[in-house]
Amino acid sequence: MLSARVAVIVIAGLLGTGCSAANDAPPPPPNIFPFLHTKGEHRDVITGPEKLGSTMRFKPEVCKDEMIAPDFTMLTEQSLVKFIGAHKFETRILQARGDLVYVDMIKDGVMVRLRVAILKNTHDAGRELHAAMLQHGPGSWGVHRSNLAVLGPVGSLDQIITFLADTKLACWGVATAAGRDDTFVIPGAYTEI
Repeated sequence: MLSARVAVIVIAGLLGTGCSAANDAPPPPPNIFPFLHTKGEHRDVITGPEKLGSTMRFKPEVCKDEMIAPDFTMLTEQSLVKFIGAHKFETRILQARGDLVYVDMIKDGVMVRLRVAILKNTHDAGRELHAAMLQHGPGSWGVHRSNLAVLGPVGSLDQIITFLADTKLACWGVATAAGRDDTFVIPGAYTEI
């Protein structure tokens, strides 16, 4: 009899806790992807990088007034530096070797280092970026344009999306983010077919 009574008290306590927890639940998260269109019922919440290719894309406003026509000319890091400078960022270039350059983007005292690989063609640039992001794991991201593959620092998905949109790097190159075991192109901005 005592165990049945204890069970009723425990169940009542759990039910009370459940009701209390529901009333004290935090509000839904804000839209941390203000630069993206999303598809589906939950337009404000994206669960992770695996959703990038299929459920969201950059809004057209992100690249308004930007040249997003595909570029297949042979580029150097100066193409990226010129683009970054036009968007009010200071740059510092560190030559690692003939085909690898670090470009530091600096604005308001904050620096972000980009690793720029200079490859032979567009195909190699896409493949190099894909391999580099998989090597660095989830949270890796980058852009590639023509023969350049640009790897950014690891970040959260909201940091990546915000950075790509705010700096307009999504308009300069094909924006890509790493998931658990693959990489995903974020459509809606610059693209190469």
